Amino acid sequence: MTEAKGRQQGAAAETKSAAETLIRNTDIEARQMTERLAEQARDSIGRASAASAATASAAMRTGSSLAEGVQEITSAWAHYAEDVMRQTSEASRALIGCRSLAEMIEVQSRLVRGNLQAFLDQSTKIAEIAGHMATRPFEALTRAGDSRPPR
Repeated sequence: MTEAKGRQQGAAAETKSAAETLIRNTDIEARQMTERLAEQARDSIGRASAASAATASAAMRTGSSLAEGVQEITSAWAHYAEDVMRQTSEASRALIGCRSLAEMIEVQSRLVRGNLQAFLDQSTKIAEIAGHMATRPFEALTRAGDSRPPR
């Protein structure tokens, strides 16, 4: 019986030792898995932050480029208004000095031609600015997409 009791105690000790080893190994594996998951989470957060920063930067560049476009269009219209007022003032002075109906028609004709040409010039400029305004936001977003870190 003592021999059987000794074997039981030996088997119990082996079982206890195996259980402790299993617990230690499980604990080590759990820690390693947790560390890997934490590292993956940090990487994902870093990528998301970089993408978010790039998107915010692109949005700011887009807003700035649209504001610049609006300012350029406003400036073009102001320049057009100045041209028309100057031409009208010059035509008014010229009309005062006219001595015949033919001279008056010539002054009026030059005024209309000048105003039409000024309108066409400014319309072309405004169309170009509007075209730039339409493409600038996409260019900013494309640059932001290019600057994003790879997945």
